[in-house]
Amino acid sequence: MDIKDKIVVVTGAASGIGTALAERFAAAGAKCVVCADLNGEGAEAVAGRIGGVAMRCNVSVEAEIAALIDRVEEEVGPIDLFCSNAGILTIGGVEVPDADWQRIWEVNVMAHVWAARHLVPRMTERGGGYLLNTASAAGLLNQVGSAPYGVTKHAAVGLAEWLALTYGDQGIKVSV
Repeated sequence: MDIKDKIVVVTGAASGIGTALAERFAAAGAKCVVCADLNGEGAEAVAGRIGGVAMRCNVSVEAEIAALIDRVEEEVGPIDLFCSNAGILTIGGVEVPDADWQRIWEVNVMAHVWAARHLVPRMTERGGGYLLNTASAAGLLNQVGSAPYGVTKHAAVGLAEWLALTYGDQGIKVSV
């Protein structure tokens, strides 16, 4: 995808891969890079450096992802590329408490589901769009010492494949 003049949203933009994505998209000439993160101050710092827009978002809450998408499309314009990048790591195996399994499931899997749920109808109506879901090599192999991470990253890969198969002929591109 040619990024020039596109509107891009990056979740988890306050650090790591998210920061690198935001910087790269800005350097490639994106019309606007929206830096979204639970860490609002971090998102503001990255957005300030690249001339983007910062928005706070907790991706473990569907309503916040829906609100982020609504706000971007109302205040900035139609989203061309949504990078569902935010992710967390939980160490341990089957003994990890259910609450921790649920939290990593919401951040590492459901955030991708919710972004697609709220964007795919808009993108197909516009004739296309792009979803980029960060999943990690753990989604293809696994993660020693972290069952929750390996399991959720496998699920993220599976969802991305399903989205590509299901919506590809409607103009939706998917990378994982």
